[in-house]
Amino acid sequence: MKKILLTVALLLTFYFIGCDKVTNPEDSLGNITAKQKVDDVLQKARLDFAIDVKLSAIYGWNVDLNGNVDLLETDNAFVYVVQSDQLQDNAFYVPVFAAGPIESPIDFNTMLSFVKDSTAGDILDRVFGKLSTLAIDPNANYKDSPATVDTALAHGGTNFITQNADAKIDLFLVPSKSIDTTLTVNNSADWIVNFYSSSKSLVLWINSNSGVVTKLSGN
Repeated sequence: MKKILLTVALLLTFYFIGCDKVTNPEDSLGNITAKQKVDDVLQKARLDFAIDVKLSAIYGWNVDLNGNVDLLETDNAFVYVVQSDQLQDNAFYVPVFAAGPIESPIDFNTMLSFVKDSTAGDILDRVFGKLSTLAIDPNANYKDSPATVDTALAHGGTNFITQNADAKIDLFLVPSKSIDTTLTVNNSADWIVNFYSSSKSLVLWINSNSGVVTKLSGN
């Protein structure tokens, strides 16, 4: 039911924003990677959320095997979570095809609803609880979503997809310090990759600094 309601919400959002747009068929491809819309989102958020806004996280819902989402479809999305030190709060934005970013119907509760493993869910819940005061350094060095999915596939993702015909992939880019509390400087960002089917999941943590891939959970 949550997935149905989410798809309906996104469909209505995309329809009303984009229905008056006329595009050239040659420019109609809606595929984007996680990094592509960061600047657009920050520009929008500075206008209607907070002037001191920073990127706090990126959520990739149902990305494809190339690490992309298609803005022409309603069953996938990149959701950009921004943070304000002044407000001590987060806001959520999603890009819309042929239009600028808009506030997203997807929030932390929606993200957690797709994490079937309780161990991974608890880890992400703690991470999300820190994001109102943590941001990703603009100079942080981290891979884009296509390279991230490639890495995750090579560390068990391919086997999971082979064994689970209905498998999906979700991505979470979060400040490294939100996962590794021993870090004293918040200058990096790490990926968490969630492979999941109707009954099983595999959750991987990819450390951007070391390149080490850690299995957080799997069943």
